[in-house]
Order: sequence, then C-alpha cells, then structure tokens
Amino acid sequence: MRHASIPEILGWDQLVARFPGCRIGHTRAWLRSLEACGKGDPLYLVFERGADVVGCLPGLLTRVGPLRLFGSPLPGWQTWSMGPVFDPGRVTTRELGTALVTFLAQHYGVHHVELMTGALDPATMREAGFRGDPELTYRAPLYPGDEARAWRALRDSARRNIRRAINLGLVVRFAEDAAFADEHYDQVREVYVRGGNVVPFGPERVRACVQHMRTAGKLLAVSVSLPNGPVIATGIFLVHARELFLWTWAHRSRYRWYRPTELMTWTVMQRAMALGCNTFDLMGGGDFKRKFGAEPELTKYRWVWSRYPWITRARDVAGVAHRWQQSLRGRLLRLALRSTGAFAAASPTPPAPPPRAG
Repeated sequence: MRHASIPEILGWDQLVARFPGCRIGHTRAWLRSLEACGKGDPLYLVFERGADVVGCLPGLLTRVGPLRLFGSPLPGWQTWSMGPVFDPGRVTTRELGTALVTFLAQHYGVHHVELMTGALDPATMREAGFRGDPELTYRAPLYPGDEARAWRALRDSARRNIRRAINLGLVVRFAEDAAFADEHYDQVREVYVRGGNVVPFGPERVRACVQHMRTAGKLLAVSVSLPNGPVIATGIFLVHARELFLWTWAHRSRYRWYRPTELMTWTVMQRAMALGCNTFDLMGGGDFKRKFGAEPELTKYRWVWSRYPWITRARDVAGVAHRWQQSLRGRLLRLALRSTGAFAAASPTPPAPPPRAG
C-alpha cells in the first residue's frame, strides 16, 4: 500500500473506475466536498501488486482529542458508501485489511478505522479484528429507454399523487445555485424539527455538496413550486456511472397536502433514465421509499477497527449520547417554536388549492 502519486490523484476518477463497486463516494469531487466542510484531510491510497495498481482507497484523516481516526467514511459525513475498490482476482480481503491497518498505523499512528462497503468478505474481516454492522438502504431498478416500465413499477399511491400534483399545476425546476442550497437546508431543518430532532450537519455541508457535485457534473438539484408561488419541496440527487443516488429531500410542512415529493422524485428518475441510469439507491431506510419501486437491501457493512477495544466501546457510547442529545435539542426547539407561534406556520392545515391546470 502507498500514497497515490500526483498524476494518479489528478486522474483519480479514471483510476477508481477501473474496479468493480466504484461509486460516487469514491470520486475526487466527493472527497473535496468533505474536506471543504472540515471533515478531515483527504488520503488517496493505492494497493500494488508488482508494478500494477490492483486497488484504491479514498478516505480522510481526522482527530478526536488525542485519537487519530481514518474514515472511509466516518459516521455523520452524510456518505453511505466508500471503502476500497479492487480487483478481486488479484488481491484478497485479508491482504487489503492487513495492508491498510499496517500502513495507517506506521505512517499516521491511526487508532481507529471505519469503512463502509459491500465489497469485503465478512468472515475474513471479522477474523482480522473488524466489527461489521449491516447498513440498510432501499434500491429501485430504472429502465433507460422504457419509461413506461418504470412508471408501472411505482406504487399506485405514488402514481396517483404524481397525477394529482400535475393537475394542481406544481412546477418542477432543476437549479444548482447557492440560493437553492440555503433553501434546501432550511427545509431539511424544518423536517428534522418536525420529527423532534436537530440537523446533524450545518448549511456549509449542503453548500459544499452542491458546489463540488455541480462542478463535477454529477448534480441533480431539484425544487417544486406552487404555480406562481413559493418553493414547497427540494431535493439533492446525484448521478454517477449509471447510478442515481438520493442525498437529501425535504418539503415544507404546511404544503404537504400537495404531496410534492412524489412528483419531484419521478421527475428526477425520468432525467436519470435519459442519462442512462439503470439503478436508484435511495440511501438509507424509510418505508416511504417503497413507493418508488424500491426494496430494502443489506449488502453494505460498516467495518470498525480500533487499536484498543475501549476505543470501539467509547465510540458506541458517544454515538448513543450524540443521538440522545440531538433528539433532546430537537424536542426543545420544537416546543420553543410552538410556544412562540413560529411553528404554527408549519402546521399540516392545507392552504387553499390553486385552480386546476388546463
């Protein structure tokens, strides 16, 4: 294992694309978006056999107090898949795990490593001292050139809400500017508060994602508006290597009567199929995602290794404490907004519908 050379870093996206399992989280633009919002210092690592590169691993180094951590990714990075990509005919899971831990310990004194991938053999990783936890996602097939088939794969309720939204005259637009990023974050914040939580990331994370994904040509940023009215829903979707990804979506509570999410997502699916995408990863759990023909998938694992067992235990305790703190802050914020009347503007009472289109 070694650091990638300057030419390899400049051609990183072409290098990782040579190996199976390459996804948007492996790209240079994604690492730069994480670096831009302070997640750590990027590392571009390669595995060699003889003179040939047989695998690649992107990740970031960061510190928590005296501890040095390597994440590909770490929790809280809004990244659902990274880890190594490699030629399984020329390098094994055992060789990758051994080389990685040895390299990071010798060169950086790393105490803790996390990887998120479905490419590594679970039994071998556990033998090597890693703990693996499956990560739920929902995935739907897409059908380039056969939009009618994708339409039929939607649930009846989704098709009905899409037709309804069209009849109500909702307007879908693709936009990628800074104003979109701030509007989207504000909507995401409202969704979290409505559920009794606070957003676990700041607006700079959304801005960095929009900026770097737009520059890389991988961004589908979309909004839904009332006819001649306000923006009521937004979403950030990403496209890479014939795969569509949902990053985040949100809608204004007081306009949920219009069911804008279904129309927004279907419009993005249409655009993605036109670009040749044949699969849609909706990134995480949520039974609502079944509406889009998605089914649960447990092929990815979060692999965790610590130099000392107490670090893993401390990591788990910190995770529970963080979620509890986020929930407490969110509930207090929701109560405060309701007591001041600010949350009343986000009530579920529907505004009067506009005239039907046509």
